[in-house]
Amino acid sequence: MQTTSDKELLSLIQSGDRGAFTELYKRYRRALYAFCARLLGDTQAAEDAVHETFMKLSTESSSIAQPAALKSWLFTVARNEALMTIRGRRDGARGDAESVWDDETPQSLAEKADVGRFVQGALSRLKVEYREVILLREFEGLSYAEIASVTGDSASSVKSRLFKARRALAGKLEGVWNEERDDK
Repeated sequence: MQTTSDKELLSLIQSGDRGAFTELYKRYRRALYAFCARLLGDTQAAEDAVHETFMKLSTESSSIAQPAALKSWLFTVARNEALMTIRGRRDGARGDAESVWDDETPQSLAEKADVGRFVQGALSRLKVEYREVILLREFEGLSYAEIASVTGDSASSVKSRLFKARRALAGKLEGVWNEERDDK
């Protein structure tokens, strides 16, 4: 079944083929988990979101309007599950709508000596709407059109948010790179 398309696998799932479901699960579980884990910053919540995503696939496969866009559908459902988790955590404070950072603390930035951990930390402090486009584009390799489908936005809005998020990350990381160069 390795060369079977997503569309064909979905058709088989709709016919009751459990093997096709297993194949789709194997094909997408890691990518969906990685996306949710980075978006949520919580491995258990990411596992829950992926589980819910595949539960919805098993119960709602017949309602998928565009079988050829199954990958986008899966990421959309996973995103929605993750966003529901995030909304449940928040106390309702939205902050500055123009800022791309959720919680910027200079002390926490200074404490992260490991570059990989610092980059992950910077990503985790981006507001969700910026973090998700970076993750979907840079880590999951989705096209602008696929990201737009997942987020429910236009491709131009996705490009704009991606540009703003990249610029914010570059600015944040530039300070660290400059400090490291000065220390050497």
